[in-house]
Amino acid sequence: MNKFEGILSFIKKHYRIFYIVSIFVVIVLASVGLAYVKNFRAVAPDEPVKIEGGEEEKTEEQPAPEEAKKEVAKKPPKYSSGGNISGSATPNSDGSTTVVASTGAVDSSDQAAAAAAGPSGSIADIEYIDQTGKYSDLGNQLKNYMSSNLLVKDEVNSLYSIIVKNAGDSGWAGLYSGSYTIQPNGDITSAWGYVTLNTYYYESSPYFVDYMKLVLSHEYGHHYTLYHKWVKWDLGMSTRFPDSYYTVRPLTKATTTYDYSLGWGNCDAEIIAEDYSYLYSGYGYHAMAGTYGYPSAGTRTWLVNEPSGPSAPPASDNPPTVSITAPANGATISASVAFSADASDDNGVTKVAFIIDSTTLAEDTSAPYSATLNSAGYSNGVHALKAVATDSAGQTAESSVSITVNNAGADSQNPTVSITQPATNPYSWVSGNLSLQATATDNVAVSKIEFYINNTLVATENAAQIDRIWPWNNVGPGNYTLKAKAYDTTNNSAETSIVINKT
Repeated sequence: MNKFEGILSFIKKHYRIFYIVSIFVVIVLASVGLAYVKNFRAVAPDEPVKIEGGEEEKTEEQPAPEEAKKEVAKKPPKYSSGGNISGSATPNSDGSTTVVASTGAVDSSDQAAAAAAGPSGSIADIEYIDQTGKYSDLGNQLKNYMSSNLLVKDEVNSLYSIIVKNAGDSGWAGLYSGSYTIQPNGDITSAWGYVTLNTYYYESSPYFVDYMKLVLSHEYGHHYTLYHKWVKWDLGMSTRFPDSYYTVRPLTKATTTYDYSLGWGNCDAEIIAEDYSYLYSGYGYHAMAGTYGYPSAGTRTWLVNEPSGPSAPPASDNPPTVSITAPANGATISASVAFSADASDDNGVTKVAFIIDSTTLAEDTSAPYSATLNSAGYSNGVHALKAVATDSAGQTAESSVSITVNNAGADSQNPTVSITQPATNPYSWVSGNLSLQATATDNVAVSKIEFYINNTLVATENAAQIDRIWPWNNVGPGNYTLKAKAYDTTNNSAETSIVINKT
């Protein structure tokens, strides 16, 4: 018997043992195979997985932070390429003024909600408002991100809230709104603000949270720098950042301004917000790097040290100079003429305003400074022209001349005006609101109509018709004279009146 026959004889003799061992080996191999399949499905996020109820669910692994940052930098947040800083000024009873400034249109309900939240005191205390109702945990993620990534100083106490909303295809991924109080002596004594994040552009992205963090870093850059600009440096909205920023960046004041008049990428507040985000967010994206390059090492030092201020405006900052170059003093003009001026400043001119008879005709933010004066809109005779230059520190200078308008064949015909409601003269009225209406015509054009009651101006409309509802319940019995006065574009005028008898 050879060796092979011997092995077969052994197996036949002990077949029960071999049967049991074979079953055990099959079980072990099956267990290993099942574990492999499960592991494969766990790392294949795009494969649909059946759940109870017959629905399909996609499981997605969160990308590693480093990968997320790379992907977000490839497709950066959406920022509006233009627009204006929205602003308003409201006088207070104590003589101070409250100024509201925003990098986009202010939503009054968002502003009210942020104001109601009040001072935060710390990052943890910042009010998180989720208007979508979908991102309850995002607030904690954003606050943790701020604590670990962003440069934060005492300005955090004045960030009242972070608002998350779906603002639609608005052209912006985030906006900042700030409010400060300026005293009669010019001191800015307090400031607060809030950040709004628009989820619209990123809701379907696996990097949604990372996008929100990057947008927040830019908007907090606004809060960080503007708070210190307003409170520590006493610089209002219509001023540039200190010269020290332009020195370390470096930038020239000829290519930048405090507002959006030269474009979004030329506004110093936007550049500095991107510098802040680039230096501290960890994502590495800079929206204006193609135009101005990345911030220098000195910019980080500036952000750390300069907000402790005050260091601006510099003591050496002199007021600007300005002189009107056309028309000449005493000139007689007709039709349209150039209204121009030369202006200069040691740290940069921000704008030159052109004024005729106390009314601003135009503003020019870059040299050569000029506007077009159409004399046809003014009466023949002497008029005062003024050019007012403003520098980066808010200092002003002005130059004035007198000119004579003499338009041959100028419009000398008065307009016509009539009161159409009430329709009778005199008119008797017992009670309730009274409808007032007047219309005017002119051979050229009507510029405005005014309503007077007993020679007191009560309403003005810059049109050829005026309509008003007057609450006559608030006046006592007697006769009242209602007068309508119309003006044309050369300031010719006409008037008419009726008597209203309140019984």
